[in-house]
Amino acid sequence: MERAKLAEGMRSENTRIAYRKGWLNFSTWCASAGRASLPCTPDTLSLYIVGQARAGRLPSTIAQRIAAVVSAHFAAGYSSPSTADVREVLLAIQRRVGRAPKHAKAALSVEDLKLMLPVCGDGARGARDRALLLVGFASGLRRSELAGLDLADVKVRPEGLVVRVVRSKTDQDGAGRLVGVHRGKHRLTDPLRAYTAWLVERGEWSGPLFPQLTMPGDAITHKRMDGRAVAAIVKVCAERAGLDASKYGGHSLRAGCATAAAANGASDLAIMGRTGHRSVAMVGRYVRHGSLFAVDPLAGAL
Repeated sequence: MERAKLAEGMRSENTRIAYRKGWLNFSTWCASAGRASLPCTPDTLSLYIVGQARAGRLPSTIAQRIAAVVSAHFAAGYSSPSTADVREVLLAIQRRVGRAPKHAKAALSVEDLKLMLPVCGDGARGARDRALLLVGFASGLRRSELAGLDLADVKVRPEGLVVRVVRSKTDQDGAGRLVGVHRGKHRLTDPLRAYTAWLVERGEWSGPLFPQLTMPGDAITHKRMDGRAVAAIVKVCAERAGLDASKYGGHSLRAGCATAAAANGASDLAIMGRTGHRSVAMVGRYVRHGSLFAVDPLAGAL
């Protein structure tokens, strides 16, 4: 039980929420199927996996729900029902469907940003949204990390901004890391200029860097926005700019940073230093996409 409490405390809030939802989904399915959920048999878990796949759930979603089931068993003192046979069922589904998420959001390009920034609006909301878009894009932070920033986490330097990420998805120990966000060369896309303009509207009270605003009125509250609000801002600004808002979300800022950096010739290590990715494999998809035309191996041959 103590081990379960420690494991729970080390998970991010988003993971804890996902596990609770995953366990609720599984236990509800078991009740409807007349099967025991705790402890469950490997056969029950295998049938659940097949049912989830038939319902159109992505392999990544199914894998997360399996992890939730395993976590619940460990917490109750039972052994894991995810046996080799169960894992083989999931692997077969992954092979059939593929591992890549079908609904992955598109990476924002610098050109997209240039269309979105002028239509953010005026006043506090426009200043906040421009700062969020530019700081989010230039830092490569996750949407939850952006929403989690406090004013005290950002320092202004002659070169730009120093952003302190206190805790992230891959830093459950809370060691934190620093991200340098350079000044932009152009007024429209300068993160430092947008950040400074936002502080004029926000003021320098301690608390969330990007707080919620009232609707209507756009009065600045002291309430923290969440990652979903970040995604909503990206979508709203994309739609105003005439882009297909359904293609974009909170991850589009982070993906755009990595993709633009790759297209600009940045190394894998430089991109990982900015985004906080821990493996070259994870950042590789952005690098490959961003540098598709960086080198022509058939130069002069065609």
